[in-house]
Amino acid sequence: MNKAKLILTICLLVLSTIAVNADNAFTQLQAKTSANVTTMDTAIKDNFIKAKYASAENRFIQSNVKASYDDFNELVEKANHDDYVFLLYGIKMAEYGLFDLSDKLIERLDNNHFTGAYVKDIRKYYYPSSLLDKNEVVVLADAYSNIVYNNLALETTSELINSTKISESDYKNYLIALGYYKSNNLPMALKYINNAIIENDSNINYKSLKARILADAKKTKQALSILNEIKNTQFLTIDFQQKVRATEEYVLYKTSKKEPLKDYHLAYYYHLQGKSLLATKVLQSAMLTAKQYSSDINALLGRVYYENNEPVKGLEFASKAFAEDKHNYLAVLTLADVKYDEKKYSDALTYYKKAKRLTKNVAPQVGIAKSYLALEKTNKAKKMFEKLLNNNKMNEDLLVESLKVIPQRIDYYLPRVASVDLSNNDIWLGLANHAIKDGNYKMATTYLNNSYYIDENNFKYYYYLSLVLRAKGEIELANKSLSRCADINADYKAVVNSGYSEYYGN
Repeated sequence: MNKAKLILTICLLVLSTIAVNADNAFTQLQAKTSANVTTMDTAIKDNFIKAKYASAENRFIQSNVKASYDDFNELVEKANHDDYVFLLYGIKMAEYGLFDLSDKLIERLDNNHFTGAYVKDIRKYYYPSSLLDKNEVVVLADAYSNIVYNNLALETTSELINSTKISESDYKNYLIALGYYKSNNLPMALKYINNAIIENDSNINYKSLKARILADAKKTKQALSILNEIKNTQFLTIDFQQKVRATEEYVLYKTSKKEPLKDYHLAYYYHLQGKSLLATKVLQSAMLTAKQYSSDINALLGRVYYENNEPVKGLEFASKAFAEDKHNYLAVLTLADVKYDEKKYSDALTYYKKAKRLTKNVAPQVGIAKSYLALEKTNKAKKMFEKLLNNNKMNEDLLVESLKVIPQRIDYYLPRVASVDLSNNDIWLGLANHAIKDGNYKMATTYLNNSYYIDENNFKYYYYLSLVLRAKGEIELANKSLSRCADINADYKAVVNSGYSEYYGN
């Protein structure tokens, strides 16, 4: 979902009269302030965690892994209970191969709807068949650091094969395969990744590497077969769905026979990796020599611009693509989204209906339902949302949009969105909004902590923080926070004045 649309949706949700019955999934951390707000016992997460993590990560990348492990371990031991932080770093430590620390964080999580999906996805994607002891974890993590970050793949692979310090395991075989892959020794990489998969055939990270090895080796049929296995594995969270999509686009980039298609998939891969500038450069270059595929290239370029909040360019390139091929799904969907954002709801509905005929994806159906609602066909929209929710219970866009007509589910659906998209700052802010409206300032503080951790320069964070402070009688601090909000976003000065709250009046 386009971020601007999501923010608008949450602002609409704020106006509902439904209170949040927040569960006790999170506990409040000791609070500190930003440079513009003096010390207080509310909001703003303790920067110890960020500083300790930054130190540990820097040492890890520089292959000072023993010191890095100690830093990470201190973070695990000293961090106050916070499910958001535990999940965030649990994922990263699993990626680095620090499985014992990742498992410590996971074990400390509360068992609730915020955490369940992520725990399943972390273990399904990364975890070896059995956890290793601390000494083996450090040795293998050091190998990972050298292979991935320090251009020592060949030397490290040789050391791993000859090492007597660590026992045979599926993860050791994975690292040897990764080392050979980075050294461009594809036959040996394939041998060892097969060994890893034989020992642990449920690990998707192993299969993802195998798909890349086969794709690079031009073994197209086998690569696509492994890719299908990966795609048939269910992941609930956005983070891990994106990993699978990135693997898919990489494999298609490597296995496509025509250069324009290779460029198309490479650009998509970059886009999924958050490298949209690279994606646009690849597409613009491809456009010069790929007239046969210009509709696909224009459609993707339009989508990249749209998803990066450049709707004018998004509309321009999507329109070009549609003029060339009226059955191009990506172009039609982008046109629908742009028209909806422009409040041209009848046009949007027409495009969404056309997009629905071109795909099995749920996105156009969500678009149809929200267009009906915007056109004041409320009953029709509600019936469609309820029908969609029966089969798409974890779809982020659907959950958020459906709350416009089923607001009584707000205390259940917004947390569910957070459970599949951990870094969606707008959702944490939305949850904070509703906690404030319900007078639950403790939960509002917890949600604001998570928002601050994601982006400490979000102007809405400081606005909502000012409401919490004002409700607690800390007027001077509330005014400072409100001032900080206006400093970050000058446009907000027109609608935010010191001492004013859209929820509670003057």
